[in-house]
Amino acid sequence: MQVKTQKQVIALQNKVQKVADQLNEEIIAITKGIQHIQTQTGVAYQLNTKDFDTKKLNLIAKKVGDDLEVTLEENVVIFDNYFNVCTTDLSCLVSLPTKDGGLYHIVADAFFTLEDGTQVVYFYGEQSIVSTESSAVSTDNKQSFFDVVTSNIGIVAAVAVVAVVVATSGSDKNNNDDEVLPTFTLADTGGTTNNATITVSGLKEGATWQYSIDGGASFTDGTGSSFVLNEGTYAENVIQIKQTDTAGNILIIIKNTSPVVVDTTNPLFTSATTVDVKTNTEASETIYEATATDNNAVTYTLEDGNQKDKFTISKEGELRYKQKQTTAHNDDKVTIIATDAAGNETKQLVTVSVKDFILSTSVIWNNIGDDNNINIAELAMATLSGTVTSADSAFTDLNITSIVFKQNNAVVHTINTALPVINNNTWTLGHDNAWASKLVDGNCTVVVNLSANSNSITGQGKTVVAIDIVDPDTPVLNFTDTGLSNDGVTKNGTMTVGDLEAGATWQYSIDGGTNFTSGTGSSFILNEGTYTENTIQIKQTDVAGNTSSVFKNMSSVVVDTTNPLFTSATTVDVKTNTEASETIYEATAIDNNAVTYTLEDGNQKDKFTISKEGELRYKQKQTTVHNDDKVTIIATDAAGNETKQLVTV
Repeated sequence: MQVKTQKQVIALQNKVQKVADQLNEEIIAITKGIQHIQTQTGVAYQLNTKDFDTKKLNLIAKKVGDDLEVTLEENVVIFDNYFNVCTTDLSCLVSLPTKDGGLYHIVADAFFTLEDGTQVVYFYGEQSIVSTESSAVSTDNKQSFFDVVTSNIGIVAAVAVVAVVVATSGSDKNNNDDEVLPTFTLADTGGTTNNATITVSGLKEGATWQYSIDGGASFTDGTGSSFVLNEGTYAENVIQIKQTDTAGNILIIIKNTSPVVVDTTNPLFTSATTVDVKTNTEASETIYEATATDNNAVTYTLEDGNQKDKFTISKEGELRYKQKQTTAHNDDKVTIIATDAAGNETKQLVTVSVKDFILSTSVIWNNIGDDNNINIAELAMATLSGTVTSADSAFTDLNITSIVFKQNNAVVHTINTALPVINNNTWTLGHDNAWASKLVDGNCTVVVNLSANSNSITGQGKTVVAIDIVDPDTPVLNFTDTGLSNDGVTKNGTMTVGDLEAGATWQYSIDGGTNFTSGTGSSFILNEGTYTENTIQIKQTDVAGNTSSVFKNMSSVVVDTTNPLFTSATTVDVKTNTEASETIYEATAIDNNAVTYTLEDGNQKDKFTISKEGELRYKQKQTTVHNDDKVTIIATDAAGNETKQLVTV
């Protein structure tokens, strides 16, 4: 019966370890190529880990018939008849290394199946060797290796043994293979939590346990059934729990198989606590943009109470009235809750006043062109500006209180000191790397908050722009190499350009980059000729204006569309009884590249042979006089261009 869970795999490994302790250990020296091991009962086989770096090791072990086939980077070790001789009664074993220096015992009951029927019993390291050696490559709607791994994730995690190191000691004598294995959990299964307590369960009676938060470099004695993490991010395998029996033998080490983030810091509101709204503002318009800073994304909701029923808020913090407010009034109050990914909350009471006049400002990006996209070059020069508008001309101390940059529901930067001054109702924020360097790919919302009359009147303006500061991929060049393979000589001048980004424009050069021509579609035509290294160059520019690195041909490309020209005669006389080994005719054709010769079907072709150099011979000695043995010779150059000539012998 196939085991399905990590618990079952570990229990089985512990059982097999006791058997391994009773067998004679044999170390297998690794040699390049394929080597066969004739498995024998009573032997525990191990690969010699001195032959490779286990930190960089890649291998896959498969059940092929009754054989165990272990494929490494440059080696294949086949244990002949292993699953027939060894695994039925565990009379012999093969043990393979884990990345932590332990051993994984190969048994028949732990595996997952590839689409070709191959049973993978163990894999270790990068998936490159697994994908290469497996026939389960995604074609014609078949599953890829990754798809197979995903659909079998439970057993794959167990078989891969990436999270559990099985003890190499056989000291556990209770023979209880179904014992509960230790686990540890945190409050939020999503991996991000504001509860730093890690609960350890499934500990063996009488055993002690220790924990590590530095990847196993050091361990701290555990007490009770929990310990507390400090705030921070703990990468995969950084948190480890070690259980030790009363004799001091390490029973098992378990590790976190995905990152854990402990976040106990509440979001910090940076948006104002008051806002003024002009009468008859449409209900669809945003009247207030809530902003709070945090290390993780923040979402916004409304707390019950006050005038909550008058408002709606999006998870991004856009506050709106449910209905158009047609009369001026003050003090509509609503409490906004900012919640981060860990569940930390901060509340802010916001007072909304509806007035016949209101402050607002335009927010305009400068030096970015007219496409509302900012590329790398434009971001290095970008500035912001705006014009403040209001129906009241009697404002005093009109000023900007903050400028907030938001991306992906999170505040990435806030300016609340050294703010622009409003002169004649206009303002400008000069370029500064302090805020420009915080912006990444994606939409960016800029909110400018205003106040006047000793903060008794407030307002804001905002704008959204797309940031694209990642260069597109370098294009690639493909062409059909006709004639001889991989010699760079072709009779087809169509060059196909690949890895083009959607919406991008591209250019090509055939003079080493001195001049570029705009490309159309995904190909261009080369004229006949030789294009030396770096002569052909291609680049692309994305919709934001970012330009890729330039592709250059690293070897010569020869476009040859001219057919060879025969210079040899079309008739030849041969003396009777000429030996079949003698050349009776030398085909010659001129061309810019090497020419090879073959015979076309038809006429008396079956009487003749021809070498690639053009030496024509009879297959058999001709003992009688006769005329008009005809044969068509084909001259083919390196590019695949052909010319035919009928020769009469």
